[in-house]
Amino acid sequence: MPTLDLPVRYHRFFPAEAPHGLTAKTVAVRTEETALLLIDLYHAAQNETAKDLVLRAWDAEWWRVVNEHIVPLIGCARRLGLPIIYTTNSSPRIQMGRSAFGLRLRESLGFDPEVDFRQPGVDPIEFEGGEPVQLVFPPQVAPGPDDYYIRKHTFSGFFETRLDSVLRNLGVKTLLCAGFVADCCVFFTLGDAVFRGYHTILMRDCTLAAELPTEVAAFTQTERTILWIESILGPTATTADLLQAVAEPA
Repeated sequence: MPTLDLPVRYHRFFPAEAPHGLTAKTVAVRTEETALLLIDLYHAAQNETAKDLVLRAWDAEWWRVVNEHIVPLIGCARRLGLPIIYTTNSSPRIQMGRSAFGLRLRESLGFDPEVDFRQPGVDPIEFEGGEPVQLVFPPQVAPGPDDYYIRKHTFSGFFETRLDSVLRNLGVKTLLCAGFVADCCVFFTLGDAVFRGYHTILMRDCTLAAELPTEVAAFTQTERTILWIESILGPTATTADLLQAVAEPA
């Protein structure tokens, strides 16, 4: 079974008065038991309906992360033969607008999931269909014919979805994770993965957290969220780390 020696880092939050802090180690990644999990890797539509959904400075960084890091990450996963699994927001016909989750989206984010998460080409008996508002995949990171696509309808890719079944059927034990946003859907999905016994490695250069306009210049929330994930959910690595590990096989 091919194995990659992947350098990762995690955060030790002890002792309380002077934590050990960021700590490096190497993990042996068995490629036959590893998958790439891509979380909400979409962009708002380029139209009037979606124009106020994205902060401009954040959006510019999103495109840089996608093109400079996620594109080569996906390419590396394909060369290694790793399963690639997309888990993406959707709007099943379950009266999401009346749910507590739907209320939170309306009050805090200002959109209606039954409209914003609709998709073209879905079965109208099962899903809300129509022209997309948010769920547009840039072609360079769009799902391929051999990839897996799991529609989710909360922040977690595991909640009431088929994601766990796909991973168990594939024999996956380790997840390389990337996508958006780090402090919401990525965080909740990572947590649910760990609770189910999966080992997670967040590709930290392949994500961003939601940022306030006053903090977007420094990406303060992104840095803090990555540190918190490294403290309680699992280690992180970079695309460069993975590419180097592939170039220098164990």
